[in-house]
Amino acid sequence: MPKVSFEVPSDIKGIVTKHKGINWNKVVSNTLWDYTRKIKILESITAKSRLTSNDIEALDHKIKADVLKKYQKAL
Repeated sequence: MPKVSFEVPSDIKGIVTKHKGINWNKVVSNTLWDYTRKIKILESITAKSRLTSNDIEALDHKIKADVLKKYQKAL
């Protein structure tokens, strides 16, 4: 299996070093598998999309504006 290296913040390194009984390679590998599965699903969905980047941006702004209005009413 290929090796990959990562940089992590010092506080995470301290926790990892403190808990040597945990198989950190397995933890990272499982996390990467979960994330890549999600990416594959997103790629399969978006591959069929006919939306342009401009369409997506307009939809994004509309959704955010509606969410903002909802929370402003709640105040």
